[in-house]
Amino acid sequence: MKTGSMIMILGCIFTVSGLLSLLLGMELIWNMGYILGGILWIIIGIFRNKGYFNKNYFMAIFSIIALWGLMLLYIFLFRTNEYLESTNIFYFQMVLFILLVIFFGRAYILRLKKGNL
Repeated sequence: MKTGSMIMILGCIFTVSGLLSLLLGMELIWNMGYILGGILWIIIGIFRNKGYFNKNYFMAIFSIIALWGLMLLYIFLFRTNEYLESTNIFYFQMVLFILLVIFFGRAYILRLKKGNL
């Protein structure tokens, strides 16, 4: 079995477990990382099986990261229970969001400068 297929299976497990626990009544802030992280792993696995990473890969990753940022912005602006009860986890996810933007943004800019997108 290819490495990309294993990553996709792991991503599906994370996504489904996050969705099930969200539907069973757990907090959004805990499950948001599982769901979006699982989707990221599915995208990475798909492109790893293809054998190359083009600009569609980066756009898919950036759209998931933007969705994560919008969810964090909603939680922060409307001061939902997720923010009020667990501020440390919220700020940890903010740091993780910023690191993901920097990591994938840097990789995209370097590929763009080399001209091999």
